[in-house]
Amino acid sequence: MCAQNISSSRNLKNEVVQAVINYIRSEGLKIGDRLPSQDEFADLLNISRATFREAMAHLRAQGIIQQVQGVGTFVARDISQANTDAEINLSVTDIILDQRMEPGISEVSISIDPVCFNSDLQLDEKIEAPGLCLRRVRTADGLPFAYSVAYLPLDIQGLSIDENAYLGSIYEYLQEKCNEFVALVDTTIEAQTARGEVCRKLGIVPKTPILVMHQKHFNPKGKLLMQSTDYLLRNRIDLRVRRSRTGVDDIDADLA
Repeated sequence: MCAQNISSSRNLKNEVVQAVINYIRSEGLKIGDRLPSQDEFADLLNISRATFREAMAHLRAQGIIQQVQGVGTFVARDISQANTDAEINLSVTDIILDQRMEPGISEVSISIDPVCFNSDLQLDEKIEAPGLCLRRVRTADGLPFAYSVAYLPLDIQGLSIDENAYLGSIYEYLQEKCNEFVALVDTTIEAQTARGEVCRKLGIVPKTPILVMHQKHFNPKGKLLMQSTDYLLRNRIDLRVRRSRTGVDDIDADLA
């Protein structure tokens, strides 16, 4: 399959999320206070309604806002509390974009395989069931960056088995085609050396240092939407974690 560039709106969405939080803070809004309408906000920020709706869905999933059908949107959480959460962006697409490189896909394959899913966020219950296995070679500026293997439960409504459906961000595909929003991601990162299929997919020799990122992706209700493992070339990635808390200076930590 030919390589194709991904055009992602996720950076813009993150900017809109921060703009709404800044508005709540600058206006001194409290829990229960009403926000401007979506049309008013979209015009104020000069963005599309679709981008604004995605940002509001993110804020709603975090419990920062509450939307009442036919009534309006209200502040649902103390914004100073919201700002103490650790936010670490570990989407491979966004990692590439954050490093000012162009993300792309050079290879996609799909199969239906048995997999052991974590079916419930709270209970950590595991079930064995068929899942859609999606294998992709991710590129940055046209060069191999990561080999990604993701499993999605087949009970997700609207899930496609067409490889062309997954040439962009899976998060955006789930939201736009399946009406599912990834609200929480549980991540583990470990250092390994490459071997086997990973070497072949990334065009590297065995024992090349890599980072392996295991993730479980849940919707706002705790339903598992995806389990994924990303094998990232260590020499092409520079992860930085930033945490912000009210009254505390930013602390940057480079991950060696």
